[in-house]
Amino acid sequence: MKQALIRNLRVFLQLFILVYVLGIGLRFYFYLRALSDGNVDVTKPYGVEGFLPISALLGLKQLLLTFRYDTIHPAGLTILISAILMSIIFKKSFCSHICPVGFVSETVAKLGKRWVIPWFIPVWALKYVLLGFFIYIVLTMDIGSIQAFMRSPYNIVADSKMLGFFLHPSMMTMIVLAALLALTFFFRGFWCKNLCPYGALLGLCSVFSPVKVKRDASACIKCGRCRRICPMGLSVDQKNTVWNPDCMGCHECVKNRQNPHCLNTTAVKYNRWIPACIVAVFIGMIGAAMLTGHWESSVTNELYKKYLQIDISHP
Repeated sequence: MKQALIRNLRVFLQLFILVYVLGIGLRFYFYLRALSDGNVDVTKPYGVEGFLPISALLGLKQLLLTFRYDTIHPAGLTILISAILMSIIFKKSFCSHICPVGFVSETVAKLGKRWVIPWFIPVWALKYVLLGFFIYIVLTMDIGSIQAFMRSPYNIVADSKMLGFFLHPSMMTMIVLAALLALTFFFRGFWCKNLCPYGALLGLCSVFSPVKVKRDASACIKCGRCRRICPMGLSVDQKNTVWNPDCMGCHECVKNRQNPHCLNTTAVKYNRWIPACIVAVFIGMIGAAMLTGHWESSVTNELYKKYLQIDISHP
């Protein structure tokens, strides 16, 4: 029982984060309802800003150029920095331990067929195309344009637009989501491996991580278990060290190895405390942001309510 709990700790953490995020969404819904009813004496759940990656990327550029932290959606910027830091230390561990979309993707894949799109179909390149598009937008905007966008009514209430996207999806949105679920059912990690630009960015950062899965070829018994259990379908059994940016640092291959000597991690020997260390980095970053005033938005409820009443189109 204890061993099973340790082995599935990552899954329990992901499930907890998913429930917590859904709770934030529910609180945000009631927050918006309170504002629409004229009650401005309410508190906004700022973690919802983690679903605004474009605003966070712009905030990161502003921080690097001016050393000024975004005060409009500081929680979104904090989560982005935390995810990048986690990737640099523990591979793309934000995707495997924190991201609720990753949890849904893995769960659907477990229920479905365990297929992988053949390597000669370069679908995986799409996420880098999307990432390149967003990076291009960020790089071509000067600091004045970035700050003007950050203070714009659209950006200030962008999180409410995101909630509306999920609460009142169009027919096209529902078709796309259904297609993604179906593709994930048949092809492991379809969204995460092929389309997610956020994951693509973290994957590139994870190349610098000192904690990678390593294989001792002399101890490998060629069972292929590591490849079959990998959520991303990576050929762990054919590598001496897994450098692939798609590696999420979930360590499922190490935890479920048939021979205890064939797989381990570089830099530090894999142990049951690694998932706790990964989450500690994330929680530590958020705690530091809260203590230093880089978590709660400077936007007042009165201003937020004012912009909610304006018909704002996408800039």
